[in-house]
Amino acid sequence: MPPAEPDHRLVKALDHPIRVGFLSLLAEREVLSPRQGLDILAMPATSLRTVVYHVRVLHQFGLIAPAGGHDPDRGMPFRATPRGEMALAALGLPL
Repeated sequence: MPPAEPDHRLVKALDHPIRVGFLSLLAEREVLSPRQGLDILAMPATSLRTVVYHVRVLHQFGLIAPAGGHDPDRGMPFRATPRGEMALAALGLPL
């Protein structure tokens, strides 16, 4: 049987270190907001606006989903979806 064709949409969704980092953090913490992700990722010259953009991309690709109500201090929390967990496994990252 030939190897499965790669899902190019998934590859596109994971083509940035902020996206991979945020998804990896979700595997550790289960629920995370962009504000919390920004604080933990500690990537130089990264703004909250940038993290929010990349979180939105992960959401659009179905790798994360909202995990409850909006917190005025931390923002909207997200959790990994089963598709996001599969993406982490494909990258060899722990779940």
